[in-house]
Amino acid sequence: MTDTPADIVIAYWSGSGSVSLAAQLIAEGARAEGVEVTLTDVSALDDAGWQTLHGAAAIVFGTPTYMGGPAAGFKAFLDATGDRTWVKRMWLDKLAGGFTSGVNTGGDKLATLSSLSVFAAQHGMVWIGQDLIGAPVVKDNAGLNLSGTFLGLAVNSDGEGGLTPGCEASARHYGARMAQAVRRWNGAVAAG
Repeated sequence: MTDTPADIVIAYWSGSGSVSLAAQLIAEGARAEGVEVTLTDVSALDDAGWQTLHGAAAIVFGTPTYMGGPAAGFKAFLDATGDRTWVKRMWLDKLAGGFTSGVNTGGDKLATLSSLSVFAAQHGMVWIGQDLIGAPVVKDNAGLNLSGTFLGLAVNSDGEGGLTPGCEASARHYGARMAQAVRRWNGAVAAG
């Protein structure tokens, strides 16, 4: 682990609760790999929260997909980074990942993940995508990575704040992947 307050910060905004649940599951997956995780709701971000983001080895961005892109509450956070971090290059070479939820399997979630990855690129961050191959390609992975999205984690909301069981497992897997990338990138722990 690093000397920072958290190896991974999951910065998210949630509408119905499915993004909050996905954030918790990603954190579970990362913690199972021995990495410290802080969950940060960007709607309540204060100076201490910004400092936690600056000190993290990785930031995982999470937002619902509304009307084909990040939700307005999360977009406000992205825009606020301009003067705080972007110009100062404070997140340069920090690992980044992203996740989104929507009620449909496709639901234009890829557009949201594209937006998040471009945002990370503008900050000079290193993007970590999803590696989980679902069924029918890998038959034992029924229900996992349902949309076949590899740019990041795309999960299906049940519309009431929950996720499908396969999406819950996919979120935990993505958290483990982020933790492994943090360990490898930072050289803190030998891989494997």
